[in-house]
Parts: sequence; structure tokens; C-alpha cells
Amino acid sequence: MTSSVGVSGTQDFWFRKLFRLRIHEVAGDAFQDLFSSVMSYSDPRFQSVQPWGNWGDGGNDGWIEEDGHYHQVYGPKATTSSEDSALAALSKAQKDFLKLPTKWKNVRRFSFVFNDRFIGVPAPLAAALQSLKTTQKLEGADAICAHQLLVRFMGLSEENRRDIIGYAPPPDEPIVDPRALGELLSALADSSQPLKFLAKGDAPLFEQKIAMNGLTSPIADRLRVHSPQSTMVDDFLAKSDPGVAQAIAQEVKGYYEESKVVIADASDEAANDRYVWMIGQLIPSTLNSHPHSQAAYRLAAEIVMAKYFEACDVYEHPDSIATA
Repeated sequence: MTSSVGVSGTQDFWFRKLFRLRIHEVAGDAFQDLFSSVMSYSDPRFQSVQPWGNWGDGGNDGWIEEDGHYHQVYGPKATTSSEDSALAALSKAQKDFLKLPTKWKNVRRFSFVFNDRFIGVPAPLAAALQSLKTTQKLEGADAICAHQLLVRFMGLSEENRRDIIGYAPPPDEPIVDPRALGELLSALADSSQPLKFLAKGDAPLFEQKIAMNGLTSPIADRLRVHSPQSTMVDDFLAKSDPGVAQAIAQEVKGYYEESKVVIADASDEAANDRYVWMIGQLIPSTLNSHPHSQAAYRLAAEIVMAKYFEACDVYEHPDSIATA
């Protein structure tokens, strides 16, 4: 029995990657053009606005007239520091909104579109927009950042996504792991975040599950070491588009169910052998000739295993036995 990923999964992998790269690359007018393209395809009512002579754009880079929803776009250069970008975004959002009522009518909603490059909305900007909603009696005032744009982009048809990106590699490209899980492993393998070796806060239940499943040293020790690092998985999932978390959980659980077929319960050291087998399934086969990359992916795979061991997607939970 083998796990496989369909053509659509491979294409989604590439579209996500290419759009994220585009977000990292664009600034200024290029970012505004990218935003306008995504919005125009996702909502046909959206109208982009270009400055006109001395009249300018009146603080409006694009709107949905029926909703009274106006957008102002800010795409700082990648070389701009996060702090400078946040301060400039805050100032621009406040100034641009004040322009709107002088040249546009029926202003009910305001969105400030900010290329944060997947870092997150600066707290002062979020607070200022919240205050703006209250003081100006708006129906809504929010920030639209890279993650929201990615979600909208991935909701488009393949044809529209291709039109925005300009190109997507063929689905049979052999040098990547197209699984949603593969994207997580890549992020962990490439992470510069220091590893954390901390004590488990819920150690009794964690240890009970280890014992109940028959996991012994050194496998049990590896789970204990890598479990505190599973917050890195949580950080990745928090920034991913909808559906990725569920897809990864299903993939990992699928490997566990498959391991129970490959390695019978009666097998000596069955629980430990299943762990080793699952780690092998998590690591993409394309890394077999790259020992250094394979080492990084093996560490990433063990962090993923620790995460989903604790989340009860792999191995049996004590409660499942009690209620059986």
C-alpha cells in the first residue's frame, strides 16, 4: 500500500509557492497590480483606480461601489525594516482615509492593503484601524495582508491563477515534494529558529501514551526531545491557507494507519518499528542522494511526528482504550 498525491495537489503546491515568491518580490505599483488582479478575479464587482493628474486617486486604490468598500494599497520595498514599514503603514492608513470623504461618496468600509511579506499585521496598525472604525462610524475597517491575499488567490480557478502568476511548472515535476506535508517539512528544514529543549507541561498524559503504545528508548526519548519543538509546526499552520492543517493531519494519520498494516502488532518492537517506518515515509524520496538535506528533513520529520503524536493523530490515545 502506498500513498500518492494527485495532479491537483501538485499544482496547488506550486501555485502557493509561486504566489508566495511573488509577494516577497513585489513592492509599490507592482504590489498594487498584483492585489488588483487577485481582487478582480475573486470579486467581479471590484474596480481598480489609477491616479489622474492633480486629482490623484483620493485615497482610493480600488473599490466595490455597491458595498461602499474602499481599499488603499501600500507595498514597501523588501529592504525596508519591519519597524519602518509598520510606522509608514500606520501613517499612510490614517492620512489616506482622511482623503476619501473629500472625493468619494458612501464610504462605509475601509481596507488597508499592506505587503507584510507574511510577517503579520503590525499591532499599531491593527489598533489604529479598529479605532478608525469606531470614530468614523464605519461598518468595517481592517488590514489585508499577504496571508489573506494568498487565501483569495488559492480560491481562484486554475486558469485565473495561471494568468496572475504567468506560469506554473508541469504536474510531473520530480524535484519537489508536492504534499501539503512536504511544504511543512521544507519550512521546518529551512528554519533558522533555534531548537527548544523544554520539559513537557502535560508530562503525565504524554508518558502514559508512550507506555500504553509500547514505545521504548530510544524512540520514546526522541519524542520527548522533539515534542517541545512542535510549536514550530503550529507557527507554520497559523500562517497557512485554510485546509492545509487538515490535509497534513490526514496525511500523517494515513501513514500511521498504513504502518499498522505494514508492521503487525505481533511484531517484536512493533511500536518503535512503526515510528522509524513513518519517518521514512515523511521524508521525500528525492532527497536520497542529498545526505545533508536528508538530515535536515529527518529532524523536521521527527518534529512533525512529535506534534501529531501529542495531537493523537498517530498512535493510540489512553482515552480511546478506556472507551473502547
